[in-house]
Amino acid sequence: MMKNLFVTIVFTVVSLTTSAKDNFKMTGRIDGAGNDSLCIEYVILQPQKEIVTHKVAVKNGEFSFSAKLREAYCGTMFLKSNPQEILSTYFVPDEEAVFSGRLNEVEEHWSGTTFYQQYGRITDFQRPFNVEFAAARNEPDSIRSLKNRDINSRKDPQYMKYIENHPDEDATATLVVYVGYDQVLTAISKLTPEVRKGRMKTELDKIEEMFTQVMKGVAARKAVKNDTITIGGQVPELGLKDLDGNVLELKSLRGKYVVLDFWGSWCTWCIKGFPKLKEYYAKYKDRLEIVGIDCNDTAEKWTAAVKKHKVPWLHVRSEDGIAEQKFKVQGYPYKVLISPEGVVLNAYLGETEEFYQYLDSTLEQ
Repeated sequence: MMKNLFVTIVFTVVSLTTSAKDNFKMTGRIDGAGNDSLCIEYVILQPQKEIVTHKVAVKNGEFSFSAKLREAYCGTMFLKSNPQEILSTYFVPDEEAVFSGRLNEVEEHWSGTTFYQQYGRITDFQRPFNVEFAAARNEPDSIRSLKNRDINSRKDPQYMKYIENHPDEDATATLVVYVGYDQVLTAISKLTPEVRKGRMKTELDKIEEMFTQVMKGVAARKAVKNDTITIGGQVPELGLKDLDGNVLELKSLRGKYVVLDFWGSWCTWCIKGFPKLKEYYAKYKDRLEIVGIDCNDTAEKWTAAVKKHKVPWLHVRSEDGIAEQKFKVQGYPYKVLISPEGVVLNAYLGETEEFYQYLDSTLEQ
């Protein structure tokens, strides 16, 4: 009797532990797959970025996978034997997914609990367009471009209509990135507050932030037009505010060499480059000024980063993306060296030794 009671208690504890551990399950069958490994990857953004990889055994094409998820994650699935065929999908907590077909957007089929029933309807809805896109890939570049443009002109309004008709379904959030790039923010705004702030929130926040920057860049390019730097040309004004809210004018720095350092609190390589940049600032301080230009950031994160890393030079922040367009910023960090007369001498992408060699050769003359 005591033995049976002990077994019952152990079984109950194990069951509770298992249920507490995993809140997502996926089963399925992959057409054409025998015995293989299914690689499942997704990115956790908070509290810090982490890429999670699972390798799941596939036997006679069938697999089963479970995990503990804090929120919904966008990720990928591919077979170890065929890494070129990759399927993007979503892994959602408190749901069970059933997959069948192949790992591509034309032959994927989904069912399961509520989210994956919705997701299955969405992938079925997308399939005719994905079939057209797949066929267009086999065409020469010029023809493929024309066909893709035609497909998008028909697809985008239908996708937006689907979002408008199903704003209260979590799976609808997966469709917002498939409308025209200039309609993504509008598509997100059509979702109900419950969906926007629910388990898809982090993914939607990431998409919203990304496309806010995209649209800011589009607006900035229109505003700047041909007013961009050329090596050997006069530097354009920034018109950006410093930490005290005052506009910093580059002409006020005439008489010194100036380095414009385009960076962001989110940019790991920018931060890693600070110690060496500090060395050079101290080395040439009598002849050199540095202006840090914070990009794609909030004012709070900007000021906190300057304080945390004790960055001693001047600082301004680009709020609208126009400065990046004027100076043809291609990535981060991005440094532009300006002569005492206000002439653009050179520009460097990334944390490169070439920039410091050029600085030495120029300032030691």
